[in-house]
Amino acid sequence: MAKRIIQSAKRGISNSKVFKVIRNKYFIVTAFFLVWILFIDTNNIFVWFRDMGVVAGQQRQMEYYREAIMQTDEKLKELTSNKDSLEKFAREQYLFHEKDEEVFIIEK
Repeated sequence: MAKRIIQSAKRGISNSKVFKVIRNKYFIVTAFFLVWILFIDTNNIFVWFRDMGVVAGQQRQMEYYREAIMQTDEKLKELTSNKDSLEKFAREQYLFHEKDEEVFIIEK
């Protein structure tokens, strides 16, 4: 009785459509190819995601530096166009002063 049940179960499994698809040589090769590409290859999916994160970080850094360059260009344009702003900048940043002046630095 138990033998008949086991044999009918084996027949049912071997005749099922899923089993036939899994035993198909094209399915096996495709599955092996996908596993190889996604997990084993040197450019696997984990490396790809890490590299995408690095690229995103570098793009954010590029945008930051573009904005910094624009601000510096604006400041340079202001300093070269107005003598009063140049004097103010020199006094504030480099503590320049005239001969008869004293400079007091107040820190918070």
